[in-house]
Amino acid sequence: MVVKILKAYVFISLLSSQEIQVTVDRNNILESQTLNLSVEAKNVEDFPELDISPIKKDFEIISGPSQQTNIQWINNKMSSTKTITWRLSPNRVGSLVIPSLSGILGKSKFVTNPIRINVGESKNSDKGDVFIIAEIDKSSAYIGEQITLKYKLYKKSGISLASIDQFKMPTFTGFWTEELFTPQRLQYQKQDEIIDGVKYQVASLGERALFPMASNEKHQIPSVSVKIQLEVKKRRGRDPFFDPFFNSFFSETKTKILKSKKKSIDIKKFPPGRPSDFTGAVGLFKLSSNVDRDNVDVNEGVAFNVVLEGTGNIGLFSLPQFEFPDHIEVFSPVKNFERDNFRNQITGKQIWEYILLPRSEGEYTLPGVTMSYFDLKTKSWKKLNTKPIILTINPSKIQTRLTNERIRDNIDFSGDDIRYLHFKDFHLIEDKKAEYYSILLMYASAIMLFFTPSFIIKANGYRYLNKAKWNSKGALRKSLRLLKNNKNN
Repeated sequence: MVVKILKAYVFISLLSSQEIQVTVDRNNILESQTLNLSVEAKNVEDFPELDISPIKKDFEIISGPSQQTNIQWINNKMSSTKTITWRLSPNRVGSLVIPSLSGILGKSKFVTNPIRINVGESKNSDKGDVFIIAEIDKSSAYIGEQITLKYKLYKKSGISLASIDQFKMPTFTGFWTEELFTPQRLQYQKQDEIIDGVKYQVASLGERALFPMASNEKHQIPSVSVKIQLEVKKRRGRDPFFDPFFNSFFSETKTKILKSKKKSIDIKKFPPGRPSDFTGAVGLFKLSSNVDRDNVDVNEGVAFNVVLEGTGNIGLFSLPQFEFPDHIEVFSPVKNFERDNFRNQITGKQIWEYILLPRSEGEYTLPGVTMSYFDLKTKSWKKLNTKPIILTINPSKIQTRLTNERIRDNIDFSGDDIRYLHFKDFHLIEDKKAEYYSILLMYASAIMLFFTPSFIIKANGYRYLNKAKWNSKGALRKSLRLLKNNKNN
């Protein structure tokens, strides 16, 4: 009876007041910091359901939702609070707003009020114990010029990382991207770096080569974030039963979001005098061409190679169009890029291989290849040329017949060599006897298969019944033969 009265009292207390409140733990943060968004529901049986997808526009959800229930008794009255909490990280600097959110509590719907959050830019003094930066070797570049980007993690000596999420490279809109280095695990450099008088251990998170492309988009290095678990040491409180000498240090983990700053790239204009055959080559190059042989027969293949060596945006442009002589069939080129992996600057050799098939004898001149590029060293336009190559085509050693007339002139007809088609009417004779014989054979085989098991059983039975008699006769013959041969016995 007392239990029933207590349950009724609790139910009436819960119905007496229901309240939903949405709060944040702070309204002013730095871009490297996080905040907690909490939804509290008082005197309810279930946790509220909240749609927080509108938050993702300006905030990244680091963790959550986590649920907690708190029950209190004050002046013989019970109150309960159910709390749902998310940890958020701002995506940019400025005045951000957590918009109105819609939710459901039981069968009722509710809408929260917007909350304004001021996000400030982190200064060097606000970097803290651990931070990441995006480092670029230049802040302005021409279209097609390489920009080397490095992401680095800085950590004070003595700070321990319990764990770090796998670092993911962002999408670089407006850039062509080439991978330079991706670490398999976090490894710190042997030499520490000093920033504002503080010594930091440095580890590379990855390197990329970025080539700006002609685009209406802004050429900007986006901000990236990575979540780490930081080990924080704390001293145990003084224990009156033990000497302070035995006080020890304990550690706990603290989640922290590391963010790099955005960086903008200014695109420089090319100087005047742009060549008409410029196809986008930017860097420092050498051009050559060669053939695998310069003396062949008709219909024999020749490999014609155009080789471009140097440093720059190799592979991001095509060769200017050039014409081959008539009577030479040309197949589409096969491209092959051999890169030097030991340099941060994209360096290597680009080869275009053409397969040529001469269809007529004579002497032909393969054209010299001309290409214009922008020289980053002198900041000027340059033109490359290769020498023409003379190709000698000899008559084919295999005599071929190119026309039907010449082929027919060299064929002797005879009645024995060719069997002509006959177009006279003829009749096929239907042989029904073969069909009857096949049917009879099938029936006979079926009958034999039907009686075969019985025959085998009878034969085996006869054999087993007479086996003793056969053995007795055999033993008698063997005994008589032995008695006849052993006269002395």
